[in-house]
Amino acid sequence: MVINMEERETILKLHQNVEMGVVGIESIKDKIKSHDLLEVVLKQKKQYDSIKHALTPLCKKYHVEDKELGALVHMESDMMVNMKMMMDNTDSHIAKMMIEGTNKGLVQLEELKNHYEGKDKKIIPMIENLIEFEHRSLDEFKKYL
Repeated sequence: MVINMEERETILKLHQNVEMGVVGIESIKDKIKSHDLLEVVLKQKKQYDSIKHALTPLCKKYHVEDKELGALVHMESDMMVNMKMMMDNTDSHIAKMMIEGTNKGLVQLEELKNHYEGKDKKIIPMIENLIEFEHRSLDEFKKYL
């Protein structure tokens, strides 16, 4: 089977986008004091896990390793969260950090969607599903600003 590199690259970036969301949540979840905000964050992580699971067949099809991001990414995320939390550990600040991370992910997803010219009809709906999820997450986090 010939692997289309555009599809492979798109699935890789989509997988990394989801994985980065998980890394961000893992870095911040233990620092959240508010039960309500923690529930929102954990709900977002659960959705990311569900999306990762839905991506698995496409990862297999295009030979994209379904693996976590490297230790360096985790360390950088932890350090950034710790630095930002030293200045302000309020729910509002945590929500702002989550919104900033979500917005970065949305920019990447919109670029993926706008530049994808491949033939696999399953990829665009997968990207759109993630974009819709990210917008819903933004709305939830805005309540804590």
